[in-house]
Amino acid sequence: MPLIKINDPNYCISILGCGWLGLPLAARLLQQGHQVKGSTTSQQKMEIIKNAGIIPYLIKLTCQESQWIDFLKTDVLVILIPLNEIKPFEHLIKVIPSTVKIIYTSSTAVYLPSPKPINEKNALDTEHPLLLIEQLIQNARNPSTIIRLAGLFDQRRHPGRWFINKVLTHPNSPVNLIHLDDCVSIIDKIIANQVWNEIFNACANEHPLRKDFYARASKSLGNLPPQIKEKNSSIKIIDNQWVKNKLNFSFLVSLDNF
Repeated sequence: MPLIKINDPNYCISILGCGWLGLPLAARLLQQGHQVKGSTTSQQKMEIIKNAGIIPYLIKLTCQESQWIDFLKTDVLVILIPLNEIKPFEHLIKVIPSTVKIIYTSSTAVYLPSPKPINEKNALDTEHPLLLIEQLIQNARNPSTIIRLAGLFDQRRHPGRWFINKVLTHPNSPVNLIHLDDCVSIIDKIIANQVWNEIFNACANEHPLRKDFYARASKSLGNLPPQIKEKNSSIKIIDNQWVKNKLNFSFLVSLDNF
């Protein structure tokens, strides 16, 4: 795998959506010496992005922005926005130069329940809007890689707070989550190793039962365990073997220790 030269200021990465995941990713790439462009839909966040050393852009995917032209003068476009409408992506694909490589963060929500561990090819919900966006990007002229992210968490998005005053359903279903640090590291490795035309499941190794994991996470913050409402369990266990094999990747955060 050809590594991108570290500390190369001429290598540019544009991040569409500099939010919870985009800002830490930008910080990692800036540390490596790359030029980073970042977009937000909020005028208030423009200063935050600029102060982080990122070239800021005020862009909404649903609008035909004049700033697209400069924002898309880049080597890699990382799409992190949680939008499931296909029409804005159809417009975006038309204006991306063919030399730009694309990373798109999709979701493991594109999978149907399955009694067997789910790899990148089985149990697909062929009507899911995110899968349709994936296919649009894959069929474009640009090299691209799709990352199907499991549920996202870190200390700021601590799962011990998710069920305060809420009822936990499907208590006997397995958990499929991924920590922010692992998200950033996977995207970083894809760029550094120039791994294109792939699809990866990004999910932690462990799959504890929902009732056990969220009770433990709540207790770690001094909160009461969530109230439980029994429902027939919907089984999904996301198989992460391909991302570990292809990228030689080891997950940093274990759900057993969180």
